[in-house]
Amino acid sequence: MRRLALCVGLLLILASFYVIKEVPQVLVPVAEFAGLVTHSVSVTQVIQSTLVAVPASDYAYLTADLKDGIKTTGTVQVQGESEVGFYIMNAGNFSEWRQGSPSVIVVSKLNAVNYNFTFVPNGTGAYYFVFSNQDPIRKNVVFTVSTIEDVMLLNPLVQYAGYEMLLIGILLSIFAVRTGKRKPKRPRDMKQKELRCKYCGQRMATAEVFCSKCGKSQT
Repeated sequence: MRRLALCVGLLLILASFYVIKEVPQVLVPVAEFAGLVTHSVSVTQVIQSTLVAVPASDYAYLTADLKDGIKTTGTVQVQGESEVGFYIMNAGNFSEWRQGSPSVIVVSKLNAVNYNFTFVPNGTGAYYFVFSNQDPIRKNVVFTVSTIEDVMLLNPLVQYAGYEMLLIGILLSIFAVRTGKRKPKRPRDMKQKELRCKYCGQRMATAEVFCSKCGKSQT
C-alpha cells in the first residue's frame, strides 16, 4: 500500500507539470464534452468612428494592427449621395498597390456608399484600409473597425487541474514516506509459565525447587 501510494504520488507530480503547461491542448476537448467550458464574445473597437477626407481624384487610408484568425468587422459610410472605392490590404500588398504592381486585396468594394464588411486576417500585422475617390470633388467617409473574439472560460476545476494534481501527488508522497518509517516493535511481555508441584499440585514460583506444601524436590 505504501509503495502504491508513493508511485501514484510521483506519477501525479510528473503529470501535473505537463498539464500545467498544456492545459488548452490536453483538457479543453474533455472540458467541452463535460460542459465545463463557457464562451463569451469580446468586441474591441480598433478604430473608433473616424471622419476620413478623401481628396478629389486621389485616395486616403487608415491602418491598424490586427491578429491572425480574429474576426474583423467595420462600416464605411460616405456622406452625401456619393460613393468611393474601398479596399483592404496587408502592408506588403499595399506597398505594391501604391507602386501600381499586382497585389492581393483582402476586401474590395468598387462603389461603397453604406458598406458593412467582415473578414478574418490571414496573418498578424498591419492592415491598410484604403478609400479611393475617382471624382473631381472631395468626399468625406465615416469609418469604424472592430474585432470580435470568442473568449473561452474554463471551469476552475479544469483551469487549475495541474495544480490540483500536484497538490494531491505531494500529499500522497508525504503520506507514503511517513508511513514507511515503522516504529520499532516492543518485545512482548513473556507470560510467566504457571508452575505446579508435580506431586501435590501446589502452585510454585519459578525460582522454587522444593514444594512449599509437600516439601518434595522438583528436580
